[in-house]
Amino acid sequence: MSARASIMVIVTTPADTPKPLLLSDCARLLGCTRLQMWFLHKLGRFAPPAGEENGKPYWHKPEVYRWAAGAGRPLVRRVPVRYWPDAAEPADYLGTREVPNAVAQVWGTETGRVCVVWPLPEVMGLPASRIAAHVPEADTLIRVQGDFGLDGPGLATAEPGAQPDWTDFGVRWSDLVRVLGQPAPYWPYMLRIPHLIQAWEPGADTVEYPTVPEVNTTPLLRLAAALPADSPAHQVLMYLAQITQHRSHTSAVQDLEILDEHVERASVDNPVVIAARPMPVPDVEDEGLEESTWRAGWMEILGRTDQLAVECVHQASRWDGGAGFPYSKVERFDPAATPHGTEWAARLEPTVRTAAFERIDPDGRGETLIDPATDAPAVRRPDGEITAAVPQRLTTISPLAEIILGDPIWIRVEDGTLYLAPKHHYFGLSWGYGGSGPGSLALLIHRLLDDITSPAADHVNGAAEGLETLTQHDWPAGTVLTRVQLEAARDGRPYAAD
Repeated sequence: MSARASIMVIVTTPADTPKPLLLSDCARLLGCTRLQMWFLHKLGRFAPPAGEENGKPYWHKPEVYRWAAGAGRPLVRRVPVRYWPDAAEPADYLGTREVPNAVAQVWGTETGRVCVVWPLPEVMGLPASRIAAHVPEADTLIRVQGDFGLDGPGLATAEPGAQPDWTDFGVRWSDLVRVLGQPAPYWPYMLRIPHLIQAWEPGADTVEYPTVPEVNTTPLLRLAAALPADSPAHQVLMYLAQITQHRSHTSAVQDLEILDEHVERASVDNPVVIAARPMPVPDVEDEGLEESTWRAGWMEILGRTDQLAVECVHQASRWDGGAGFPYSKVERFDPAATPHGTEWAARLEPTVRTAAFERIDPDGRGETLIDPATDAPAVRRPDGEITAAVPQRLTTISPLAEIILGDPIWIRVEDGTLYLAPKHHYFGLSWGYGGSGPGSLALLIHRLLDDITSPAADHVNGAAEGLETLTQHDWPAGTVLTRVQLEAARDGRPYAAD
């Protein structure tokens, strides 16, 4: 990029003139035949033309839509709700409908029936066509988004009469309110709970209720209840349940705060009714447990053989990828492909299936093994490939002897034991280029030279410059870097480059 400042020229033009629609265009817009539109026009039952061009009448889309909104079914189903007329009186609330992964509220207005769809938290993909199939009486579909628009919650709409899919017709919360002729109810994203929405009626008081946490806390609390209150596993499970609940609570509070800001800009009076508020929960600190408690607690849970422990591991993995596990990354490799892989695999021992294998063998098809040097689980597939959990730190007291560069990267200590190089739950390890992987490997080496029990690299920077140069070098796979070389690189002294 040039060092000199660049100048952006913005050219403004007058607003585009609405595109003229011929009678055939109007027919396509409203899903009618050209002959039907011709009869309506000839009988004076269609919207007056906006003008004539080359002897042919033409219309503009807004006028066509506004005419169709007053023409009843089936035409009203082709009209975006922002073109519907203002309600002369409050709409009738017709209750909720069961739809997949959402709750749909149906309102009866003078123009047609409005279906307001509330997707449940964490739902990915909600086809409008599926909603339309479950609410055939709907004349327009409105989905409440998780974000906010100019004057309230963000909305998406679909036309039931046109093989619908969600789109943005520029509809606003104020459009919904004026069409309903009354304030519309709002549930914060993490309070979209089916039975709360189903129980609501116009005029109902705001309810106070716990938010939906981002993970299912039920197995966490059930297992915690079965453990001694002073055990690390109990503390870990309770803390995880509390922090997930607290964060979903905070999300709901923020939704209501943002809503207040947007409602101030609304173009209608009293545009929203707060249907639910989050029940208060105590604050929880992000760093509320010591690492030693985390490790001990998860070692206990991961070592259990019951299904409840498996469910807890699954929920924790959904929460943060298993960041608090003693081993949260996996390596997949053929141990027979290298002598180091063969050596390491030779010490694996058969073991019973525990909750730890939920991470590396969820389908239960591999041979369950354990590395006796780290207690980390591993699985041997029928083709001989191994999937192994990688410790986040080593428990040996023997100092670092050498690093073996390969796929995976290995570490040998002075007592001769070979280990998979420790990995952080987020940062990976590699070498041979100027990127994040070599930076993390350099930091890991820097730490292990001082203390073999140091945690895995949790950053891409922080190592001595000489170590970063060493890991950026394009060493051949299988290269062994001795402690002498590593210390020389860290100190900025010469070492053999090949």
